[in-house]
Amino acid sequence: MTLGQHLKALAAFTAVSFNLLFWCAPLLLVLTVRLLVPKARPATHRISCGIYRSAVAFDDWWLKRVSGARWRCPRLDLDPEASCIVVANHQSWADILLLQSAIARRGPVIKFLCKRELAYIPVLGLIMMAFNFPVMRRRGRVGGSVENRRRQDRERVRQACAVLFEAPAAMLTFAEGTRFSDAKRRLSDSPHRYLLRPRAGGFTAIVEALAPLRPPVVDLTIRYQRCAGFWAFLGGASGSVAMVARCFPAGEVLDAGPKQWLEERWRLKDERLDAQGMA
Repeated sequence: MTLGQHLKALAAFTAVSFNLLFWCAPLLLVLTVRLLVPKARPATHRISCGIYRSAVAFDDWWLKRVSGARWRCPRLDLDPEASCIVVANHQSWADILLLQSAIARRGPVIKFLCKRELAYIPVLGLIMMAFNFPVMRRRGRVGGSVENRRRQDRERVRQACAVLFEAPAAMLTFAEGTRFSDAKRRLSDSPHRYLLRPRAGGFTAIVEALAPLRPPVVDLTIRYQRCAGFWAFLGGASGSVAMVARCFPAGEVLDAGPKQWLEERWRLKDERLDAQGMA
């Protein structure tokens, strides 16, 4: 990166951070009204979603107009008042900014599973409560059986995802569990060239928890032209970022089996990442 790009990255990081802090005051007001006036929950949900989209719009404007970041959003026809499930490959923290631009600007706001302990962190805790993020409770004491632990984990996910029945959102999951790197790929003995082996447990639990809503599942692939680093993206040094998405009916995923469906999509995703331009 050049000196100019480093300065753009610093300016972008500062702008995105202040943008987040700026919206904390109205979010706190919305949360207070929601707690004091339970009947106002639908209205406060709409207001908080409007705040979310306004914050994303500012981030998009700054990154494109000032930093020079370039990306192409896929054409998606998602109902902003209905839930969906989004599964994507994960290479950088910049993925969050890109997914917000692709999904939340015109569709539902993005949420993801959070640990309960994160609620005590300033700003992050406010965001979790204001937007009704699904919160995972601690795992209770359970026998040593792997199946028993998995059963309890699925129940914890089901309880956490219950908030989406009242406050629809795009439920995001990075199936790889961590950001991709060649070192992690070799260490995990991944069969893919550009992806880590997907962890199907969490994805399966989310699909099963939201099955009554019949949410569409969006498989989204992100490909950076050059560096996928967060700082490089903020400074406009990542080149053009391509995103390709495909929507699947919930029934198709359930009929195929979430684990089998995910593994097949990961195989095709790796082939797409290997292809020039992801056309």
